[in-house]
Amino acid sequence: MSPSSISVLTGKLIEEGLLEDIGTDGADPQTGPGRPGALIGFNPGRGLIIGLWVGLDRIALHLADFAGGTLALAEQAVSISRLSPAALVDTLAECIEAFRRNHAPTGPVLAIAIAFQGFVDREQGIVAWSPVTPHADLPLARALEQATGLMVVIDNDASAMAHAILLAEKELRVGVTACVMIGDGVGLGVFIDGEPLRGRRGGGIEFGHIPLDPDGPQCRCGSRGCVESYLADYALLRDAMAITAFAEPIRQFYPGEREMRALTARADEGERTIAGLLENAGRVLSQGVATLIHLFQPRAIVFCGPGMRAWPHLERGLSEGLKRYAIPGLARDVAISARPFRAEMMTRGIVLSVLAEIDRTL
Repeated sequence: MSPSSISVLTGKLIEEGLLEDIGTDGADPQTGPGRPGALIGFNPGRGLIIGLWVGLDRIALHLADFAGGTLALAEQAVSISRLSPAALVDTLAECIEAFRRNHAPTGPVLAIAIAFQGFVDREQGIVAWSPVTPHADLPLARALEQATGLMVVIDNDASAMAHAILLAEKELRVGVTACVMIGDGVGLGVFIDGEPLRGRRGGGIEFGHIPLDPDGPQCRCGSRGCVESYLADYALLRDAMAITAFAEPIRQFYPGEREMRALTARADEGERTIAGLLENAGRVLSQGVATLIHLFQPRAIVFCGPGMRAWPHLERGLSEGLKRYAIPGLARDVAISARPFRAEMMTRGIVLSVLAEIDRTL
């Protein structure tokens, strides 16, 4: 495009408040004809996005401007698992409104972006199934739109985190990249040349519910022997309780970060039974990862999520298991790495995804 055409287009976008002139690029007006170059960027003040991650009895909130910059973060405990569908919507709406009042009392909020644990129908805005709540097929996006009067987009939390990682690391946006998130559950986001691979209803890939053994441990989805039933926080705590006096039984299916860090610390300090438990979880994980390698032949697999607190132990079991389960020629071609967990990555991923959708509607 010619410089004059670009000037006309960007001028219109600046008039609409979508872009702004953020200064010159250092060009010397005396060294060439015409006006000096200018740097154009998104106008942060155009509007705000509120991101919300919904996990097992806890949420994280994220306020971002129109340029994607983070303005505020917050986390809080919320007894979501005990709420009725209507109470769940009311509680989330109240948390969002309180967060807005505290951090953006006068700012124009454009949309709410929700990263929800479990199987999410992104196209219809429905939480089809989630360990976070006993209620299935929740039309959460529509209900929150009615409660708040704002645009609401919902996605699986693992897909949201994968999106944030790829946007932050452009080298992962070439070829196939798989991001495996481990924590309360086990999720997966697969990207092909930077674009997410989604199911028919826009859902993510339910990697955690690949069945490994029909007679294996009970999974929260109702089946037995899923990847998650060996590897998620609740599974690790359950198995730790079976081999050592570690926690009160009431905490088995609602482990918090405190319990999981204490469990990992015992492995780090050399307690062989706990370290062996975590390494065995890594070996089980290798079966699912081998399937992932054989199906997609990815260039990179990135592990992320709260479960990275135990990555050194998981990695030992994973490496050992891949030698057994994966075709050597394919496994050697995959770059395997881990990222430290920050809750902000889940909310940031869905916020940036919603900003992209807003761009398409303008």
